[in-house]
Amino acid sequence: MKIIHLTGSVSRAAGGLFESVRHLSQGVAATGFNYNVSVIGTQDDYTALDIACWRPILTGTHAIYGPKRFGYAYGLIGDLFASNPDIVHLHGVWQYGSVAVLRWARRFRRPYIISPHGMVEPWAMQQSRIKKRVAWWLFQRRCLENAACLRATSIMEAQSIRQAGLDNAIAVVPNGVVVPSLKPEGRSQNKKERTALFLSRIHPKKGLINLVKAWHAVQPVGWRLLVVGPDECGHLADVRKVVGAVGLEYKITFQGEVMGEAKLHCYRDAEIFLLPSFSENFGLVIAEALSCGVPVITTRATPWEELETHRCGWWIDTGIEPLVVALREATALSRAELSEMGQRGRQLIQDHYTWPAISRQMLSVYKWTLGVGPKPACFID
Repeated sequence: MKIIHLTGSVSRAAGGLFESVRHLSQGVAATGFNYNVSVIGTQDDYTALDIACWRPILTGTHAIYGPKRFGYAYGLIGDLFASNPDIVHLHGVWQYGSVAVLRWARRFRRPYIISPHGMVEPWAMQQSRIKKRVAWWLFQRRCLENAACLRATSIMEAQSIRQAGLDNAIAVVPNGVVVPSLKPEGRSQNKKERTALFLSRIHPKKGLINLVKAWHAVQPVGWRLLVVGPDECGHLADVRKVVGAVGLEYKITFQGEVMGEAKLHCYRDAEIFLLPSFSENFGLVIAEALSCGVPVITTRATPWEELETHRCGWWIDTGIEPLVVALREATALSRAELSEMGQRGRQLIQDHYTWPAISRQMLSVYKWTLGVGPKPACFID
């Protein structure tokens, strides 16, 4: 079976997609020698730095011409045609990749799968609404409707797909994480200042301004808020403006994007993880934080009800007031109490969100799509 993953970017510029697509493709390839997996994407400023992370997966990248947001790459279709895959897995929508996979499917009469990755969520559909409406009628609706299967990363995302008017078969296959080792001595008990961590893209959808206002309302004694991540669309300036207006310049620390061991260090040093998003199809950083034993506060706009059922965090309504309540509760807990919550979260990830199991599940979806395997239990009505 020859499988191609078609994605916008193969570097850290893709945010969570860089991690999820990379580990999924590597995981499927590792399930057996009968599976030939490769990736096709576009080039950006970080491609040369990150391309080695995909090994042993073969990766083809192509230069973008015109607006970066659309991602038109002249060589992408030629590469897709020449690769002659049995199935294509498209990651993300609203870009040139959707046009390319439509042309490939029309030419070769073979199936493709789409992972929208939250890009048809109601909140996302309202952003750049006119451009998306035009794209919907020009190519995106046809691309989605003709997919043999749509892969959602959560039941919540599957519901959003149905809400968008799509009646394709839907398989719910979550993202996963690589569960890291933790230091035997655990988090330092000697630090006077305790850390609450926000780690994600600094983007309006992540709810960071709500977090700043809630932090101002609570101002927990002995705690600092660490904000880590790359600025998108100039939103960092808006956040800093609010921080200055409420006088928290010395209570909130900003750090740029981190990768690898530096990222793990941020998780390991934190006692609470915060992601007050307005929309998430999965929220990979939530799974990463839990895998490091950090309890999480996030909103019901993310599909993480398990924070409540497994007693490893707070799953709250969107807005400042619910966030204030959760912050007061969390920062009042002892280090030992938060550590116990974190260990329950880490066990949740080990039980349900590791890449080997998820890769096998995705492979069963590919087999069903190609007519060489039974319909997996992950499909929903």
